[in-house]
Amino acid sequence: MHRIGLAVLKLALPAALFGYLLWSVPADDYRAFWSQSKRWELLLAAQLLALVAVIISFMRWRLLVLAFGIPFTIREALRLGFLGYLLNFISFGSVGGDVFKAILVARDRPEKRPEAVASVLVDRAIGLMGLVMLAWISLVLFAQDDLSPLLIGIKRGAAVLSVLSMFALAAAIFAGRWFDQMIQWVAGLPIVGETLARMARAVRQLRDAPGILLLLSGLAIFVHSLLAVTIYLISCGIYPEHPTLKEHMMVVPPGMAAGALPLAPGGLGVQEGALAGLFRQLPDLPRLFSAILVATVYRLITIAIAGIGVCFYLASHGREFKWVRQAST
Repeated sequence: MHRIGLAVLKLALPAALFGYLLWSVPADDYRAFWSQSKRWELLLAAQLLALVAVIISFMRWRLLVLAFGIPFTIREALRLGFLGYLLNFISFGSVGGDVFKAILVARDRPEKRPEAVASVLVDRAIGLMGLVMLAWISLVLFAQDDLSPLLIGIKRGAAVLSVLSMFALAAAIFAGRWFDQMIQWVAGLPIVGETLARMARAVRQLRDAPGILLLLSGLAIFVHSLLAVTIYLISCGIYPEHPTLKEHMMVVPPGMAAGALPLAPGGLGVQEGALAGLFRQLPDLPRLFSAILVATVYRLITIAIAGIGVCFYLASHGREFKWVRQAST
């Protein structure tokens, strides 16, 4: 009963936040949204571009799994990727999308389970690092002199996090035995110690092929760039007047970084609120442009992609879900 109540609470709070954000949109914005004509070809292009970005992220994960010496076909990467993507939106007991993928990758190779888990953790870390680096690069390249204090702070914070991430990655690859001893010390830290140590050991296993990590980092930046362009296409498809592509590149990556925090299923409510707040930092935001409604359309696009996971689930009659539930108990 306690677990059910906690699951309901985890879904109810972000749903309530999302509902509040929609309620806070002025009535004029809703009237403008529904009355003006839409460019459906751009909205369709946004849907397809988001799907391409998600598939590339699955292939990035596959490259990492293969680097750990685990056989992994493209078909299997797509199937588990879409099922895991679906699980990022819904609750499945205590098993999230990442754990689901890790367990199934190692289903027939139990001796490779640590590497399978590490592949998911490292892939998530590289994805977040790519998102932070894209935020930094975009704010450096596209920012004007009238950048708001909040965006200036984000630019500086993203710079620090990017440098620290790159330094940690280089240290994990090239450091000597002292780094292995430090990993042992980190493993003893409460709460996050063992997870951090497992990720560090995984990266150490890849030190003979450092080029793969550079490739994965580049793919992460590319994927998040595609998603930023996706939101730009949504803005163009809904509003005649909208922020420029450069302005989208400045505010979308930090907003997505907020949505990537493990605060709500799929970042529901958190990502929309962050995007709305960041778009308001732009000096020349069109009066009738509603970032909340744009973010809501993007949410619908991601839910449509998660629907592919539903198709995989129905095709397999939920066998993977049952297997993971048994393996995690």
